[in-house]
Amino acid sequence: MGCGPASGAADGSLAGSTGELAVFAAVSLSEAFSEIATEFESRNPGVSVNINLAGSQRLRTQLEHGARADVFASADQKQMNLAKASGVLANGILGGKPAVFATNRLVVIVPVGQKNPRVTSIDDLAGQGIKLALALPDVPAGGYAREMISNLGVRETPPDLQLAEKIMANVVTLETNVRSVAAKVALGEVDAGVVYSTGAAADFVRGRVRVIPIPEASNVTAAYPIAALREARDPLLAEGFIFFVLSPKGQSILATHGFGPAAKP
Repeated sequence: MGCGPASGAADGSLAGSTGELAVFAAVSLSEAFSEIATEFESRNPGVSVNINLAGSQRLRTQLEHGARADVFASADQKQMNLAKASGVLANGILGGKPAVFATNRLVVIVPVGQKNPRVTSIDDLAGQGIKLALALPDVPAGGYAREMISNLGVRETPPDLQLAEKIMANVVTLETNVRSVAAKVALGEVDAGVVYSTGAAADFVRGRVRVIPIPEASNVTAAYPIAALREARDPLLAEGFIFFVLSPKGQSILATHGFGPAAKP
């Protein structure tokens, strides 16, 4: 079977399905997956979707140490590849191959309301005494941010090979997930932070941060893969949820929350 669960339907309804579905999802998916879960439940009245949100690296570690879940949605391929190598992914109709279901981009955010903003452009991140927040290196957002920062110096004419070093020297806090980075900025505890564009528009920071765009030549694309897990209680239900995320309705919900499509048409 190559197009969907045997008992599934293109609209995400699974005839006769009941029970709980545990989804481990990257914290940057919080609002989008909350809406997707609600919609999936409305199409499957006997199903309850419980979403566990955290940094992808933390979720993957929990799965490897025996945490029970049905679906894993990561914010990068690295954590998904590590999960696959550890044997926690299922060999279902997707053949054990995670499917990329969304993309994201990075932005720099700064607090609003400052009389004399210290960061008004991307180059200001290298200024003396700037306080910058990033996610930890093994957090997907942290890895993407470091890749972007490395790209910044290369784009200069002539290249400024020390720009990345100057920016990284201003990092004063390393957070366990990208929402914590956004919170630090919103509270004015740092001068700037690197987050996903979707996170800059989240309810808990809206109106409290200002976005500084990153030049396209230096930015990176975050790819989000999803997979069913070996210990899924109902493999067809887990795969049904994945197919709903990939469906036109699921993709529409992700788009309303600022995510890009899995691949360019």
